[in-house]
Amino acid sequence: MDFALLIATGLVVGTLGSLVGVGGGFIVVPVLLLVFAYPHLWTVSTSLFFIFINSLVSSYNYSRQKRVDFATGIPFALSTIPGALVGAHLVPHLSGKAFDSAFAMLLLLVSLFMLFKPQGPPKDRTPNWMGKKTTRQFTDAHGIAHEYSFSLPFGVLISFFVGFLSSIFGIGGGIIHVPVMTLIMGIPPHIATATSMFILTISSFAGTVPHLVAGDVQLVASVALSIGAIVGAHIGTRLAPQVNSRRLMQLFSIIMLVLALRLLLR
Repeated sequence: MDFALLIATGLVVGTLGSLVGVGGGFIVVPVLLLVFAYPHLWTVSTSLFFIFINSLVSSYNYSRQKRVDFATGIPFALSTIPGALVGAHLVPHLSGKAFDSAFAMLLLLVSLFMLFKPQGPPKDRTPNWMGKKTTRQFTDAHGIAHEYSFSLPFGVLISFFVGFLSSIFGIGGGIIHVPVMTLIMGIPPHIATATSMFILTISSFAGTVPHLVAGDVQLVASVALSIGAIVGAHIGTRLAPQVNSRRLMQLFSIIMLVLALRLLLR
């Protein structure tokens, strides 16, 4: 029954994650903490390994659809690696209660942002003082050409902190990357979502390796979650063009809000 529940969790998270460009750790981590009573170190390690599998499959599917902007994603992904390694080093030094409280607060902040974030067309709002803007010209699978400009140093800086948060909490980081890429950097949403999954593949792998070496990854749970996630990632990437992403993000935020309150009250 536990194996089946983990597969079902992976299926739901894999589908939702690939639809909105997140790794799904915001659901996996509370499930492992609350339902399976994992210690926080096992939870973070297992979630990161799962996120790596989920994002790898999703980014492969998106690359076949020509939705991944590799020229933008590669420098962002590389800059997540130092942050991910720092986060992996700090995880063992957190107490269970401190982890629960910090993760719950992060869930609350992100869920409120997702519910009330500003709407509008993508527009470059990166600071001018960070140097000359980088211009990208990108043509998607439908033959639609996109041109957008942003500050590469700003994106690299944000990516470092995304890698750190991803590794220390066992989350994907896409929940931060996608809004930043669309609302601040002006990258079209469907390109930002796909590129975010590629970035997650690199950052989650970097964060997982130290935990694999230390033996903290619960491989049976990771395999079960990954089986569901692989199926869910295929479903999500095919449903993406037909789904109202705004409504989906609102649903995702409500789920996170409930999980945050449950963590704070336990």
